[in-house]
Amino acid sequence: MTVREEAHRLLDSLPDDRLMDAIELLREWAEVERGERPRRRFRTTASFDGDPDLGERAKDLAREAWDGQERRTA
Repeated sequence: MTVREEAHRLLDSLPDDRLMDAIELLREWAEVERGERPRRRFRTTASFDGDPDLGERAKDLAREAWDGQERRTA
């Protein structure tokens, strides 16, 4: 069995819910081989459920978490 035949066999044996992951990986590798710059493909599996102003308050939250702890410098 050649490597290509084994790859086909493995691809055929994947469950349907994992097939898209394999296809995306193969596409990325094929783009690199053709000299194309691979694009990142991001998938969202869940939405963030937090305070709407979390980004604005990030520094304050970090300071609150560090209060009372020994401060270190680089």
